[in-house]
Amino acid sequence: MTRDLDDLLGRLAATPDGWSLDGMEPLVWRRVEALRSEKLMSQLRMGAVAVALATGLAAGGVGAVAAPRPSGDMAVFTVDANLSPLVRLETGR
Repeated sequence: MTRDLDDLLGRLAATPDGWSLDGMEPLVWRRVEALRSEKLMSQLRMGAVAVALATGLAAGGVGAVAAPRPSGDMAVFTVDANLSPLVRLETGR
């Protein structure tokens, strides 16, 4: 493996001056800044999702508890149904 690396570096040194590193540093720093901004945006998105989830859970929970229970045609199947045939079984009548 060392010989392969030596051969590659030797061939690279023998090539004409087409491998200039003059503009490399600004390109690297631009990429670093892009990655940092992507990471920041990812964190902001996760924060927004967490806030939206917490708001939805809080509003949904409060709304479900505070919502009035409509009495409909199927009221005989509710827990408060005193006319249910199951009431007789519970009391032993």
